[in-house]
Parts: sequence; structure tokens; C-alpha cells
Amino acid sequence: MRMMLRCLWGLVLAIGPASASAQSRDATLDVYFIDVEGGQATLFVSPSGESMLIDAGYEGFDGRDADRIVAVARQVGLTQIDYLVITHFHGDHVGGVPQLAAKFPIRTFVDSGTTVESDESAQTLFRNYAEVRSKGRHIVVRPGDVIPIKGIDVRVLASAAELSKTPLPGVPGAGNPNPLCRDFVAKTPEEGPRLRPSTVGRPWSENFQSVATHIAYGNFRFADLGDLAWNQEHDFVCPNNLLGTADVYLTTAHGQQISGPPVLVHALRPRAIIMNNALKKGGDSPTMAVIRNSPGADVWQLHVSLLSAKEENAPEAFIANVGEVDTGHWIRVSARADGSFVVTNSRNTFSKTYGASR
Repeated sequence: MRMMLRCLWGLVLAIGPASASAQSRDATLDVYFIDVEGGQATLFVSPSGESMLIDAGYEGFDGRDADRIVAVARQVGLTQIDYLVITHFHGDHVGGVPQLAAKFPIRTFVDSGTTVESDESAQTLFRNYAEVRSKGRHIVVRPGDVIPIKGIDVRVLASAAELSKTPLPGVPGAGNPNPLCRDFVAKTPEEGPRLRPSTVGRPWSENFQSVATHIAYGNFRFADLGDLAWNQEHDFVCPNNLLGTADVYLTTAHGQQISGPPVLVHALRPRAIIMNNALKKGGDSPTMAVIRNSPGADVWQLHVSLLSAKEENAPEAFIANVGEVDTGHWIRVSARADGSFVVTNSRNTFSKTYGASR
């Protein structure tokens, strides 16, 4: 399977990404950032009609997260999830899989293989997921692999604590020296290191194992780095920026200050930054400063953050859930092959259009 994935990616490189002229003018890649209260559930609907879900939120809460995912999937006409990508085996990312699978078919499971955390709660969480995974097709991915979604290019940037060491092909700026590296300040062990043994003896946190992905549709580019840590993200862009620029960036680790250093975020130069935070998870004040200062970027939030001052949050029109009542509104990105895209807030139907790629 791994060899097949690499061959498929070789074919993509040989023919290049689909050009805007080769795509239907009306065809879009639609990306739904579903509110799972500070976890992740990002649903991609390819122009071909194939679907990919990255993570499935939490378990429990009377099936809240699974219900929200299914509601969006049915709303857009899906009858199954073609590929479910699990970034890592933490409860806010993989916990909702059993409940989701009981309500909606999942065909292929994509992940890093197995958990590296050994405490009983982590093992139980993984066993519950693995039982569901065993009923479908399973793909273990590593950097450089491609997830074969028809109509879009999905490349794995990181998995199982391994990071890609080669520039993204065809992406503007990929491989160029990054002048921001000179100002990088690494996190200390107390602040969030690259490696930190826990009190229960596990050598790695699952965050460091995250499956990170780059999704391209023609000239449109999207970066999702899961919950990778601050110092790991540095290695993507220093001394050379291997990722180049991206039109949309999903904040790493929900906008917590353990991730998302300026050396990465500002090098990506996203035009829209989406934060999948909750009221009191993510949206940390230091993170808000980083993304607000990202050149030319708008910030869109799934929730208002109570961890930051009101003026540090995005303008209210750009926030899907503004109160403390659990309303579950989503944010959608609808992208065209020329790199143009529209971001829409389901709470107020406010949208903003971004032009073709620079």
C-alpha cells in the first residue's frame, strides 16, 4: 500500500497539478470546518464528489460531534465518507469515530498506524478506534505519500514524528530561504518542547505524531498541520521554507500557543486563517497576536475566544459562534482551480471573496 501511494504521487508530479483551464469553471472544492468544540472535524468535498474528513471530534456528549458531521455531510449530498484521515489519537480528534461510524459509512481509514501513548485511557481510546478501523480499508501514511482523492492533490507532510525534508513541488516559494528564521525562539521543555517524556512514562505525546497534510486544487493551496508542536513546525520552514505559501491555513493545535510560531505562519502568507477553537480552548492571546500580524491575512474563528480580550478576537462577522450557548455553526471555504475562494460563516451567512492566486 505504501509503495502504491508513492507511485500515485509520482504520477501526480509527472503530470502536474490540474490547471485552471483544465477544470470546469464552476467546479469547486468545498471545505467545511465543523464545530466540535475545540476538536477537529474538517470535511472536504472534492470537485469529483469524493469526500475526505480529517478527524471526527470527541466521543460522548450524546453523539453531538458525530451528529454535526453527519448533518453537514447529508446537507451536501454525501452518502459516505470516502477517506477518514486521523491526524493523531487524542480524544478531540479520534474519539468521535465509533459514534460517527454507527451513523454514516466510512470506507477508508488513514492514519499513522498506532498510538505511542501507553496509559490506559489512551489505549482504550485507540482500541475503540481500531475496532472500527478494522471494518474498512486501512492506509498507514508517511511523509511524501499521497492520499488518492479524485480531483484534488492531498500530500502527507508529516506522520509518526517524521517530517518531509523536500520542498513541495509546484508551490510558490517552496524551497526558498526563510529570512524569518533568524528571529525564531524555540520553546523550552516547560513551554512545549519537541520531545517531552510525560509523568506516565510515555516518550512521545500523540501531538508530535500528527499526520500533517497539504491539499491543492489547481492553484488553491491549504495547509493543515494537525497538532504538531512549535519546534517541529520550525523544521518545516528553516533554514528553507519547504511548504511555500498557502491560501488558507488551519491554525495548528486549535490556536494554542504550543504551536503556530511566526516563522511558520508568516512564511505561509495565508490569505485566510481558520481557527478551530472553543470558548476556552485555543485562541490564546500570544497566538492571536501571531495570526493578527500575519501579512494580508483575515482570521476566521469557530468560536469567540474567552482566553483573549475582545479586541484580540476577529471581528464578530468572522466568528461562527459568538456566545456561550452551544450552537454548532460551521465555516465553509469554497475554492476554485484558479486559486480564488469564498469563505462563508453559517451563523450570519456573511462571506468574503478572495481573488485568484497571487
